[in-house]
Amino acid sequence: MLIVRRYWIACLVICLVTLHAVIIGYVRSEAARIKIAASNEIPIGVYYVQSGDKNWVSQLRIHLLVQPERRIASKAIIERHRWLIHEVVEERLRQIDPSLLQDVVLLEIKEQIKNAVEDALQEQVIDRVLVNDRVEIPIQRFQMPPAYELTAPEAIFTSTQAATDDKAESEVAP
Repeated sequence: MLIVRRYWIACLVICLVTLHAVIIGYVRSEAARIKIAASNEIPIGVYYVQSGDKNWVSQLRIHLLVQPERRIASKAIIERHRWLIHEVVEERLRQIDPSLLQDVVLLEIKEQIKNAVEDALQEQVIDRVLVNDRVEIPIQRFQMPPAYELTAPEAIFTSTQAATDDKAESEVAP
């Protein structure tokens, strides 16, 4: 009984330290299991390609798939040269044969875009080009989106939403 009275606080501290170590170990093991991998797909924009007979327009949303281990560096390179990439992709899409749009997988178009971007960047950062949201719009129903502020960064290239509300700005200005 004398031992219990003398060392009860030390036993309590040891029990609390052990419980704390078990909880920390469990949380760390769960965190390691849940580790969320960031996407290595970088969107570069929406592009329109007119058909050979000029009766319809194809909308293509294009993404670049980069190496996962070089994701941050590749994204920085692509953001730094976003307008150059935009121009190169537009030029290449204007130069393609409209019959290539009939290919369901768009293999030739993807390869041409990849080569054009890598030639412009002079670096091998792209693993693959992804094209999704492919929509064919009749020219009578096609409406261009309104022009946007050229000096504002696009939301797809920044980590925060950079869109501004023109109405709010016009109400503030006298």
